[in-house]
Amino acid sequence: MIVSTLRLLLSEADRARVITSLTPLIAWTRLQPGCRVCHLLGDLDDPREIIVREEWDTQEDLDRHLRSEDYRRILAAIELSQEAPEIRFDTVVTMGGFEVVEAARKPQT
Repeated sequence: MIVSTLRLLLSEADRARVITSLTPLIAWTRLQPGCRVCHLLGDLDDPREIIVREEWDTQEDLDRHLRSEDYRRILAAIELSQEAPEIRFDTVVTMGGFEVVEAARKPQT
């Protein structure tokens, strides 16, 4: 699985325009083959920040998304960032759920 995270800092006016532009893209992306998750997120502490977070089954699925015409909206949003955007692509080898919390909280014997 590949996790894509894009963090942008935008002016108030640009933030509103970017949210309006990306909202339909987020919904469309969720329907694409190999997309597990796609979210457009905001930060409660910094109203200028938005984050686009996606999870993809395979590199091929992500690559297809990055080559799509619709991805140009994300590229346009990157151009509006007031600071250098942060973009990461993390490959996840193992995943766990609540059992990780339970194991960590289990009393040591």
